[in-house]
Amino acid sequence: MSEFHYLVVGAGSAGAALAARLSEDPGRKVLLLEAGPDYATIAETPREILDGSAMSMSAFDWHYKAEITDRRRIIFPRGKVAGGSSAVGATIALRGTPNNFDEWASMGNPAWAWDQVLPYYKRLENDLDFDNEYHGRGGPIPIRRWKPEELAPVQHVFHEAALKAGFPEVEDHNHPQASGVGPIPSNRNDTRTRFSTAMGYLAMARGRPNLTIYSGAQVNRVLFEGTRACGVEVTNPAGGIEEIHAGTVVLATGAVSTPAILMRSGIGPAADLQRLGIDVLLDRPGVGGTLIDHPRTGAFMVPKEGTFNPEDAFLQTMVRTTAPGSTEFNDLQYYMINHFDLTLFPELQMLAAAKTIFGVMVVHQRPQSRGRLVLTSADPAAPPDIDLNFLDTEQDIQILVDAVRTCWQLMQTPGIVDRGDRFVVLGEDMAADDEMLGHYVRLSLDSGYHPVGTARMGSAEDADAVVDERLQVHGIDNLYVGDASVMPSIVNCNTNLTSIMIGERLADSLRAS
Repeated sequence: MSEFHYLVVGAGSAGAALAARLSEDPGRKVLLLEAGPDYATIAETPREILDGSAMSMSAFDWHYKAEITDRRRIIFPRGKVAGGSSAVGATIALRGTPNNFDEWASMGNPAWAWDQVLPYYKRLENDLDFDNEYHGRGGPIPIRRWKPEELAPVQHVFHEAALKAGFPEVEDHNHPQASGVGPIPSNRNDTRTRFSTAMGYLAMARGRPNLTIYSGAQVNRVLFEGTRACGVEVTNPAGGIEEIHAGTVVLATGAVSTPAILMRSGIGPAADLQRLGIDVLLDRPGVGGTLIDHPRTGAFMVPKEGTFNPEDAFLQTMVRTTAPGSTEFNDLQYYMINHFDLTLFPELQMLAAAKTIFGVMVVHQRPQSRGRLVLTSADPAAPPDIDLNFLDTEQDIQILVDAVRTCWQLMQTPGIVDRGDRFVVLGEDMAADDEMLGHYVRLSLDSGYHPVGTARMGSAEDADAVVDERLQVHGIDNLYVGDASVMPSIVNCNTNLTSIMIGERLADSLRAS
């Protein structure tokens, strides 16, 4: 392939947005590489990618595993398809709040303060419900909220139970000050179809002669001339190795794959790289070193036969709230789950003695615990070692203990509890005892699948920072990172919309340079 002005690695939430925006300049040639398949039309797209009623966690996945706590390993889904995790996830289109970005600014990244990122949140969206100072119309990603008549019956009961419990009514969870119960904003045009960045950004850009999309190409490492990035080495769909050159290289493969590519390229903790026989180009200990994710658990029951419709979306209504005694705004999310298939979770299936559960789930949005991602081999086919290190602080444990008790209390609501045959593990005595609930939290804990921070932004003096606030890798010319790995701290929401925003903002920065 001939030389490109921009080479974007990864056609996921951020990468698809980035490539589409960069190719708006007809004078710049853009190559977008994707390891998974690329479906150019909706007619070609498999049903499970279009079906927003459930997550797709196997067919279009990297099949990573992660250590969660106490050496327990879980599946750790990451989308391997154009659109990335936006094409397989739960379609929850939430934004971070101003305090998240004020924190980013205070960590040496003033260009990412709230007033700087809001225009990019607005630009990406076509909000079908709100048109005001906080929302945009005409963007590539449709966002709608569930209407009352579209909700499963148990969602109405949950909504009323949350109001009675003291949570305020919320019409728009993406208003900066919103806190309480209301319908989930979702990246869809209708009640059924998941709308990914491939369907939004790439669909509008595919006809441009200056944009090339190359799918089935897995990037092994970045190529350099001295300390200047000049391209990438890929394994092509036929299994051969080829080199592709470009003026600027951007890694947008997500918080797992991006640090792995950096380390295979010689950028990362020197001792770890040397142990694997990788020549060290740049000793940067922060690569893979600050992994943050959202832990989740809850109170669940086995549903009685005929009490749910498997065609309903599994999530429709949520509570965003601040944990009692916490100084972190909206650091908890509660969801009423209509139904959840345990096929990919054999341990939970065994505990439940059933294939489907429903219940109230809680997700901790601002945990103190930090994990790490480590390269296990220089072989690009070898997955990295992902250690989430959940529940590493007493505060994280106590917040979830209290939150599970709230889940249990909400599940006692008439119209919810009588839909179930039995609770999964939890019982009344356990719910009243902090120590027993602590054991339950450890047993039932899983991930929100929102990894961030593994190549975080910060000043050059910050030893753990990997990129500057322009998202250029410290000490390397023409190499940028544009995905969730650059987040210096985790946002108090699902990370998909913020990842897209990062792609939008980086595209503007690169085009202006």
